[in-house]
Amino acid sequence: LASCCKSSFAFRLQNVPRSGNRISQPAVHRYMQPSSKESDDITGRSRRLGQLDASYKTSSSDKKRVPRTELLAATLDSVENNVDNSVDSFLGRFEIPTSTLGPSTVVAATKVLSASLLITGNTVGSSMFVLPEAVGGVGLMNGSALFIGLYLYNLISGFLLADVAIKLHESSECEVPSSFKDFADAAMKSDAAGNAVGAASLLINSCFLSFGISHAGHLVANTLPGFGLEPTMVAAGFASILAIVSFTQTNHGLEKIANAAVLVLFSSFASLLLPSLANVSDPMVTLLAPGTNPEGFGPAAAAAIPLLLSSLTYQNIVPSITKLLDFDRTKSSVAIALGSFLPVAVYIAWCFAALGGGLDNSATSGAGGAALTAFSASALIGSCVACIMSLAEEYESIISSAFSSDQYCSVKDKFSVPAVTLAVAPPAAVVLATGCSDLTCALHFCGAFVTPFLYGLLPIMLFQTISKKDGAIDMASTPSLKSTILASGAVGFIGQEIIHDISQIIIA
Repeated sequence: LASCCKSSFAFRLQNVPRSGNRISQPAVHRYMQPSSKESDDITGRSRRLGQLDASYKTSSSDKKRVPRTELLAATLDSVENNVDNSVDSFLGRFEIPTSTLGPSTVVAATKVLSASLLITGNTVGSSMFVLPEAVGGVGLMNGSALFIGLYLYNLISGFLLADVAIKLHESSECEVPSSFKDFADAAMKSDAAGNAVGAASLLINSCFLSFGISHAGHLVANTLPGFGLEPTMVAAGFASILAIVSFTQTNHGLEKIANAAVLVLFSSFASLLLPSLANVSDPMVTLLAPGTNPEGFGPAAAAAIPLLLSSLTYQNIVPSITKLLDFDRTKSSVAIALGSFLPVAVYIAWCFAALGGGLDNSATSGAGGAALTAFSASALIGSCVACIMSLAEEYESIISSAFSSDQYCSVKDKFSVPAVTLAVAPPAAVVLATGCSDLTCALHFCGAFVTPFLYGLLPIMLFQTISKKDGAIDMASTPSLKSTILASGAVGFIGQEIIHDISQIIIA
């Protein structure tokens, strides 16, 4: 009986036809009644793209439409397929009762989980190296509370951006942009707003790339002390390798490199973290220990909050997440909530192991040291590749706007040499000019000023603009409380940093 049931279960799974990640039209009629959105998905996209050129020529409301490129969109389906296949192979180890859930439920859950993991991989990066010191200044208990509060703050921001992307998809004839500059252009219909958003996005990614290149130089020099390597020269070589790889590989190839780095990151992190947690000498003392900052909780929190906020940002990938989930509001919300919570749990566990001494004890062993090196290298590579792709995406948009006024919504599969050069050269120059010094101040600056504007105030402006464009704001979905929390938080973050800096100047 068990053998017959197992064979029948395998037969049902094998006979579920797929086309990419969507069930083909005959299979839809066989297994479920399609909604109008699902049945018209392919034809709707073709119609929108086919009418695009005419819409730009006949539109009289916009005097100037800024052309844009969607390089990440060229490999969006392939990335989704890769992650979905990994999740499918994992879920295949368990006997999921598909007769109860239904094939569509399993596919939907798989896609949501895949999107959540993409958010997690996009969030966890090299910035976590500076978190234990920042959390230790306020104490682990207070630091955990700050992590939870900032998670909720970013969650509100992510929900608003997802709502903007969905509304933009419903009202636009062109696909939702991946570039944050183009995203603001399409939503606000303002060149000035798009340029400001593009500048902020370039600044924050350049700061993270500078931090990653600098730490890569020190990592290689410290790992190979017998070679007498200079960290500055290693950083320059690392930046050169990143640039060469970025403009020789296709977008799909870069995504594969980033995905491989994320896979090594989490596997090495698990092999390093579990023994480290077990090696914590006194867990309760570590958890309840007061902050180490001699100036008290206020200055310690002022120093920690920008670093924690910058390490938890993921909102730049929200438009792509809504694409992967077919602009479904419920699925996007679940993916954002789950995918952004996993980094919070990872960061708290990391800080607990580091502050409790478990990380140092594990790193002294051969296996622990190798795991720490693999974790550090994969975090730096994955973070730097993601930053370069984001920077090159913005620069491609700028170059396309300046030199390709007759092409709209063009899709390319490779970054140009000028875009990659503009993405890598300025951060590398900063690292060389500072002698490969610690650039934690760059992350602090982003978390104190750039992030509150880009992911705090901007989502409010985008939502207000896209809602007014619809003609009327639905009172049931008007995020008055959300907007108040985001605006108050952004002003508070910027204000407390200004007050802290002024007080430091007066004391000095």
